[in-house]
Amino acid sequence: MSYLGNKAKSVLRRYLRRKHRINTTVKTNATLPRVVMAKSNLYVQAQVVALDGKTIATARDKKASGKTKTERAFNAGKDLATSLQGLSISAIAFDRNGYLYHGRIKAFADGLREGGISL
Repeated sequence: MSYLGNKAKSVLRRYLRRKHRINTTVKTNATLPRVVMAKSNLYVQAQVVALDGKTIATARDKKASGKTKTERAFNAGKDLATSLQGLSISAIAFDRNGYLYHGRIKAFADGLREGGISL
């Protein structure tokens, strides 16, 4: 991190602090499978990880319908909810992986809720 400027260092440091805090709370209270989010500038993807660490289901908004990135994330959340209900999973823990609960991450979680999954 020595090559980064002070602003970038502080942004990265806050992100890593959030990520560590979220991971410790989600993993220590592990009674449900968790949805781990990943985000790029264009797409959002999520994995449902079981308690033993195996991936149960995945979802990406690359092929989801919608005009904006937020609409695509919402529809991808609904698609993941339907696949989880096919596996008879009705409750999950939401691991936002250090990202702020805002925008596409929030839209994805709202899509999961509308699909019938409790977070």
